[in-house]
Amino acid sequence: MSRSGDRTSTFDPSHSDNLLHGLNLLWRKQLFCDVTLTAQGQQFHCHKAVLASCSQYFRSLFSSHPGQDGLPSVPKDQQQQTEEPGTPSSSPDDKLLVSPRAINNLVLQGCSSIGLRLVLEYLYTANVTLSLDTVEEVLSVSKILHIPQVTKLCVQFLNDQISVQNYKQVCKIAALHGLEETKKLANKYLVEDVLLLNFEEMRSMLDSLPPPVESELALFQMSVLWLEHDRETRMQYAPDLMKRLRFALIPAPELVERVQSVDFMRSDPVCQKLLLDAMNYHLMPFRQHCRQTLASRIRSNKKMLLLVGGLPPGPDRLPSNLVQYYDDEKKTWKILTMGPSLSAVAGCTK
Repeated sequence: MSRSGDRTSTFDPSHSDNLLHGLNLLWRKQLFCDVTLTAQGQQFHCHKAVLASCSQYFRSLFSSHPGQDGLPSVPKDQQQQTEEPGTPSSSPDDKLLVSPRAINNLVLQGCSSIGLRLVLEYLYTANVTLSLDTVEEVLSVSKILHIPQVTKLCVQFLNDQISVQNYKQVCKIAALHGLEETKKLANKYLVEDVLLLNFEEMRSMLDSLPPPVESELALFQMSVLWLEHDRETRMQYAPDLMKRLRFALIPAPELVERVQSVDFMRSDPVCQKLLLDAMNYHLMPFRQHCRQTLASRIRSNKKMLLLVGGLPPGPDRLPSNLVQYYDDEKKTWKILTMGPSLSAVAGCTK
């Protein structure tokens, strides 16, 4: 409370909560909504004042002077607009938005309906429900709509959720959105967490599908760190752990430079043989199909449909050396790699 002469100013700390609660009730009952957002075909009825107060994107969008907040103007062809009779356009330029009163329907390209719904929940309640399955969608929407508060909450959630089990997923999201601090924290956490594992836990991690890291070399380096963290106690487990690694999946140059250079890989008989088998596998690429073992099997529990070679449609009908895989999510074939050049073609005729 403050006094100035005969006047008294009293602050009500509950007013902001009551206001937000009232706006949320209006939103839930779809009362006085003046704009409809559409994402992936799903519609959300909202209030322009709420959107503009929280999002720089919407503040610029609903402004009579597009781009005044430093954001680019949105082309008309990306919107669905319903102009009220007699409402003039704010600019004759077709690339600029019309009067803010005319923006009643807006299609948000690149925003998922799940992510948008959760972001709107935050705008009307100050709460956002996050999980590892939805955080990437929420993060993406918050960055598109310029809502830094939600972005900050997503980053904090990812930082708090890092573990050996989800390290790979967190790093993928961090790389996709340029979250360098999250990526560094994930790498640091993984190393620290792995060093504290006992032998049984370490062995179980090396057997897991999919593995917590991207490559077999990274698994090897992680195993070396674990062994050297307490050499006197742990080095006895080196042969057992190395048997669980798939050295044939490590390229030959890295086997020489990064694996063979480790002392116990040269001194321990079991480790020596594992390294030699992997080198022989790479030395005879045309016989690799005859030398398939667990050590050469890709670490994945996901099945995939491959298409190798064949005769593509067209007048030339030249044999293909492409190896393609079917992307089940996008329902299309994608190129995986290229096989060796074909020197002959065999076929059957009637």
